[in-house]
Amino acid sequence: MFGRRVVVSLRIPLQPRLLLTPFRRQPHAASCALLHQTQRTYATPGRPRKVVGEPSKPVKRAVKRAAAKATGPDSPVKQIVKPRKRSPTAKPATAKKAAAASDEAATPDKAEVKKAPKTAKKAPKTAKRAPRKPKALTEEQQVAKTARLEKYKTNKALKLEMAKIQSLKVVALKPPFPSRRSAYNVFLAEASKSDGSLRAKGSLQDKNKSLGEFAQATAAEWKQCTPAVIEHYNHLAHTAVENAKAEFLRWVESQPPETIRAANLARMRLRRATKRAYQWRSIHDERAAKHSRTPYILFSIARHASGDFKSIALMDRSKLIGKEWKALSEGEKNNYRALADEDKKRYNDEVESSRSASPPSSVGVPEEVPEQAAAAA
Repeated sequence: MFGRRVVVSLRIPLQPRLLLTPFRRQPHAASCALLHQTQRTYATPGRPRKVVGEPSKPVKRAVKRAAAKATGPDSPVKQIVKPRKRSPTAKPATAKKAAAASDEAATPDKAEVKKAPKTAKKAPKTAKRAPRKPKALTEEQQVAKTARLEKYKTNKALKLEMAKIQSLKVVALKPPFPSRRSAYNVFLAEASKSDGSLRAKGSLQDKNKSLGEFAQATAAEWKQCTPAVIEHYNHLAHTAVENAKAEFLRWVESQPPETIRAANLARMRLRRATKRAYQWRSIHDERAAKHSRTPYILFSIARHASGDFKSIALMDRSKLIGKEWKALSEGEKNNYRALADEDKKRYNDEVESSRSASPPSSVGVPEEVPEQAAAAA
């Protein structure tokens, strides 16, 4: 017993041990107590721990004993707790049913009576609302409603037509057609751009003069030009036209033949929709296959080349050629039919060569292609 007290006293630090020893009160005892109160007065563990949270030796021994008994029959791991089956809630029965239940419990050999399944209650059907009757309109309201419907249909049709025209314009392309410039056009352009002779003479000093007066003054000066000046402007106009034709030819050759063909089909539909023949004229492409000609067309070309129809109107000329064609014998017509067959073969060969030489175009052919364009394809 004495040895245990010595061990316990040795575990306590020196300064707290001095505080616990009895001594006689002295005047400076209060100051000594204050001096020693800043120090730790609680016990520290006897064994230093290397890792924070490390279990102690008694805990380790208990864990080892539990692991050794884990495979035993008394192990809590092997104890399987079976869940209790909940008995269905019994309905309050009458006296007869209670007696029958007691008899069944007394005789365990009887089979349990199966209870009929409960039928789910059907939800009450909601009555369908009657359709709302349209409000009767007066004569004026009916007329206004009809007018609104007609206007809506007209606007919708116009929007569809405009959308179709816009898509056709995209396919139709914008080729640089050669300009038809004359010598007078070149002279007029120079007079309007530069401070030429008209402005130097003072005929156009008044800014309030209209364009018509300027054109009249320019035309009067053009009439007074000498043949040498007119020749100079003729040369300028001819050079400008030739340059424009060369530029147009380069542009056409840069486009695939299928693209030019689709553009011409779109331009054909635009001429019918907008009624502007000159604005949407066809794009001439030398690479396109020339259509085959009929025997009558070949006969008409031969008769026009003979020179017998000079100074004769076109309508009268066509009537005379038609009568001559009807007067031909079958042997003479067969000659022109043979020429037509050769021309048709030539057309088919040109179409096949153009399709094999050019890659398929990404430009779509417009809808509602005319029969002539479909036959050409």
